[in-house]
Amino acid sequence: MHVSGTGRPLVVMLTSRFPYGTAEHFIEGELSAWTASGLDLLLVPEKNDTPQIAPRPLPVGVQLDTRLARRWSSPLWRTVSMLDAVTGPVLYREIAALRRLGRLDPHTVLFVARSAVQIAMVRRMIRRIARERGGVDVVYAYWLSVSAVAGALERRRGTVARAVARAHGTDLYEERRSSRHSPMTRQITGDLDLLSTISEDGAKYAVSHYGFALQRVETHRLGVAVPGRDQWPEPTGPGCLTILSVSSMTPLKRLDLVVDTLLALHRAAPALTLRWVHAGEGPLRPGIEWRIADQLSPAGIGAELLGQIGHRELMDWYRGQRLDLIINTSSSEGIPVSIMEAMVRGVPAVATDVGAVHEVVEPGWLVPADADGDQIATRILSLIDRAKDSGVRREAAREVARRYDSAVNHRAFIDRLGGLAGKP
Repeated sequence: MHVSGTGRPLVVMLTSRFPYGTAEHFIEGELSAWTASGLDLLLVPEKNDTPQIAPRPLPVGVQLDTRLARRWSSPLWRTVSMLDAVTGPVLYREIAALRRLGRLDPHTVLFVARSAVQIAMVRRMIRRIARERGGVDVVYAYWLSVSAVAGALERRRGTVARAVARAHGTDLYEERRSSRHSPMTRQITGDLDLLSTISEDGAKYAVSHYGFALQRVETHRLGVAVPGRDQWPEPTGPGCLTILSVSSMTPLKRLDLVVDTLLALHRAAPALTLRWVHAGEGPLRPGIEWRIADQLSPAGIGAELLGQIGHRELMDWYRGQRLDLIINTSSSEGIPVSIMEAMVRGVPAVATDVGAVHEVVEPGWLVPADADGDQIATRILSLIDRAKDSGVRREAAREVARRYDSAVNHRAFIDRLGGLAGKP
């Protein structure tokens, strides 16, 4: 065990952007659990591409190193890292892997080359921190990304004692990536001491798809903060149905299918007063706005696009609303926290049975992955009374709180890292 200046083990946590920007809000809850962990935590974000937004405050005792974020946009450091990449074996091993996988096309090779440069940059930063601090007990990458690869390779080299990575959704499921390839992941299956997936489905995928050893893969759920009863929305009255969706406006989320479902509900139950609220932004917004104006509004279906709102603002929004269901029509998912956040507030979910959604949504509330709007509408119509039932809503909240209380889950995960770090 390395002993830092405080006499406690040192964990270096690599994030994509946090505390910058507005994403990775799950980390905020995790950091509060670190303060009582008996470990020193150094936060190292890869980049800061939203300098106009003030960084989020950090708990007392959590340290921040911004040098990697500055290097990320530095032409000098990109050049140095490029030289590291082309003179080392990692890039060439990955190109050989692309050939074996039948993915040796210019687009993927360029993506892999760019990733190799980023990995080299993160590796140099890890080595710098280890020299300055007299060693690193655990390097912890929040995503199964270039930082996870860098940490694992430095663990192989002996720079750090242990390497850990979380794995969520797009970073884990290769088919969800735009490149359809997870760069260098197969090179580090024997170098991570722990790959922590947020779902059981993800753990199985990591073992079967990439070849991680079963004993090195564990499920540590992120979870959600459990609110008081006064934070819950109420259901609408008889003859009404309000549906919420929370997602980016991208093809993967299939918001057109939500519109199809609303139109099918109107055809099947024309007397039903329908309202749809969506939180989230993305490139498909113009098309959704056109369908609202051209199809939903003429049918008398209300629609409100909240846009991109912060996580805390969204949680505050729930209080005092009239809301019956949350809907998720994604073609692929990890385990959607947005569903958990609604359910823990007593809002049942109807969702496509993809990824690990079945780990949080009961079978009777799932629809097939390839369901169309008519099929989803039929399922919703069969569930309206139950969705508004106070007992059903309480049970949904109780079950999510039992399995996905973030305070409990974060403490368990940090204790696991403390064990790896050699905490007494």
